[in-house]
Amino acid sequence: MKFIANLAILKKLGQAEHEIGYKLVFKQIPDVWINGLMRCDMTRTWKKFGLKISRGANYFTVGQIKNDVSSRFTLGETGYQSWLGGYTVKLKEAREWTLQDHLNLAVADQKSWLRRYGDVYPVCDFREANSKTIASISLGDYSGTLYEGSCITHSDVGNGFANIWLKLSASVMAAAFNVSNPKINLHGKSLRPQSKGKSYENLRLKGYIAIFDIEKDVKVVLYGNGVVESNEVRINTFEIIKSDIRRAMELCEIVRV
Repeated sequence: MKFIANLAILKKLGQAEHEIGYKLVFKQIPDVWINGLMRCDMTRTWKKFGLKISRGANYFTVGQIKNDVSSRFTLGETGYQSWLGGYTVKLKEAREWTLQDHLNLAVADQKSWLRRYGDVYPVCDFREANSKTIASISLGDYSGTLYEGSCITHSDVGNGFANIWLKLSASVMAAAFNVSNPKINLHGKSLRPQSKGKSYENLRLKGYIAIFDIEKDVKVVLYGNGVVESNEVRINTFEIIKSDIRRAMELCEIVRV
């Protein structure tokens, strides 16, 4: 079952990459995160949230495995609730996108993820007003702009940790990670909380987002974040990992398909 599901994911991803015309290759993933990527077609998710795209893909990783579970789910760990990854997007029509348009890709992605993990009322408040320009950034022949921003959202640790749908979904994700790097030998149980935590606590995430206009109707958006505020503990992982995020972004390759 997992094999068939993974083949379907890879087939859809290949179709998306071909239509978009580009894919992302992360050449170096720092030790904070799993050394592999979950790669998937995001078209349906983004269209569901009303975003004007023709096709989209997502490439991401989460906190490294500690004690058989991703540190993404362990309060106090450096990788807690951290993302590292990127989007490729082909627009329905060539037009200028605002910074908020780009941020809305992450909003839709985060809300969809939280629902998968059992959050009935997912929250992601990510506004252009809470972002600032940091620097120019170049990846090969492509130049973009690096921003720093923050959002209010929920943790994905809650009472949905043991539902059957999440168990199946986590197993499929693990298989996809293993395709990207067979050496990690990831198992589904590592990609979901192993026990109920404080249900979907409020968080403030802070991170970098790098935006590249590849063609008039093609975008690349790289992202990475840490946690700067939690209801449960005093925490600021962004200050610890922000240099790792930038290094991973700067070594990412935008590859023409």
